Amino acid sequence: MTGVVGFGGSIHDFATWLITEDGGSIAIEDERLSRVRYALLDPDPCRASLAYCLDAAGLRAEDIRAFAANDMLTPLRGWEPEISIRWVNHHRSHAASTFFTSPFEEAVVLVVDGAGSVVGPGAADRHERETTTWMLGRGNELTPLGQVVGAKRGAASSNDLTALMSNSLGDLYRAVTEGIGFAFMQAGKAMALAPYGDDRFTGELMEAVDLLPDGRFTIALEGPYGVVERIRRIRADRVSGGFETDASIAFAGQWVLERILLHVLAHAWRVTGCPNLCLAGGVALNCAFNGKIIKNTPFERVHVVYAPGDDGTALGAAILAALELDPPALTTRFPVGPYRGRSYGTEEIDDRVLRRTAELLDRGGVVGWFEGRSEFGPRALGHRSILADPRRADVARRINSHIKHREWFRPLAPVVLAAAAGDYFDADCASPWMQFAWPIRPEHRKTLAGVCHVDGTARVQTLAPEDNPSLGRLLAEFAGLGAPPVLLNTSLNIRGEPIVETPAEAMAVFQEADLDAMVVNGTLIERRPH
Repeated sequence: MTGVVGFGGSIHDFATWLITEDGGSIAIEDERLSRVRYALLDPDPCRASLAYCLDAAGLRAEDIRAFAANDMLTPLRGWEPEISIRWVNHHRSHAASTFFTSPFEEAVVLVVDGAGSVVGPGAADRHERETTTWMLGRGNELTPLGQVVGAKRGAASSNDLTALMSNSLGDLYRAVTEGIGFAFMQAGKAMALAPYGDDRFTGELMEAVDLLPDGRFTIALEGPYGVVERIRRIRADRVSGGFETDASIAFAGQWVLERILLHVLAHAWRVTGCPNLCLAGGVALNCAFNGKIIKNTPFERVHVVYAPGDDGTALGAAILAALELDPPALTTRFPVGPYRGRSYGTEEIDDRVLRRTAELLDRGGVVGWFEGRSEFGPRALGHRSILADPRRADVARRINSHIKHREWFRPLAPVVLAAAAGDYFDADCASPWMQFAWPIRPEHRKTLAGVCHVDGTARVQTLAPEDNPSLGRLLAEFAGLGAPPVLLNTSLNIRGEPIVETPAEAMAVFQEADLDAMVVNGTLIERRPH
């Protein structure tokens, strides 16, 4: 047995993906092993995740035909000549991760993040990087169509987290996120807060943006007229505004992001006429925008890979290495799902356990759910989840405050049987990996009060039973009790920690958090009432 290995990350979200010669995959993010969220600034990334993948596959480093990594993974350069690494452009590895996992033979591929590979030498006190890239994917080829480049103060090797990249949509959202008081890597909080605001500051922030011909744009983030200073002035002038001011700044950030992305996509459509779109890069985690693409552009079908962030570049690098070694091997498609961790036990769950779990959920219980191989990417997709009744707003509040220990305004997501998704949500494509937020149909917003955000939307996971048979059977059991075929599904972890990887970590969450029961590889453990 042989294989190829891809390494992913930048200064965070390090990961390893191993493709074996029989087409199987083992993959893991570093954070799941180190238990340090995002593995931020890890000085020796990917070593533990590589060992994990090799051990799970029964391989040694000598069995690997090629190692590949996106070229922002500078700490790995210290590994050579221990192993020889093929270096791949950062945005190209993102693009490969989403195009080659899509069902499309041809698609526009849009990569949008904070910053990618260095594209020019820059001046002594700054450097330039790619920030937005669009390509045409066709067959086994990714052809560049256009790009936006930004500049950042400091040398290209600097890990200064205070500097922002101009002309970057990722850093635009970061500036908004940090400007209203959230921390680095907490853009999801700003996205959750935005619907509580209004459009009072959209014009102010849009003045820092110029939309240019050919899909390009500029964004001034720093300086007296940049986004950072504009947000500072808004908050200083409205000290008493508090929550409403910050929510409206978040609203403006989301609105500006969407205007720019629609500008880029309009150009990409004009030059290609291609109805298919693939997204990757950290900005592709913005499910609020993803859910509006089909309704607001000529694109008819949209694919977002389950790990669009920098961890996903491990998958893209591995695919590109495999194609380079043996072009016919993948025949343009790599339709592998996110459940890529090692197995810790049985993947079959007894019907009696499913029935009892459904009864607990129907009575308002909150249940931890651990089965099979862990998910690759930031979403819990039914193998490392906390499940609850989506009809109960009080249960959702309990999860946020007493289990997850997080902000009250953050929504919780639903998982729904795919065949019923259109009955409950204004869905326009499959969403097996929770990458699209859609309106809940008005007649079901009270029914699904526990997963309905303030704007009437939800970040939906559509579940085809063959993709996750046990969870599919649980949804059917739950529906058999008179409930909708929908469950609240959030990640199995507590605040500040990554999603659990092992059964022992799952049980530690059960002991610490206010869960009513835990299912671990088919065994149901119920908490005794006090």
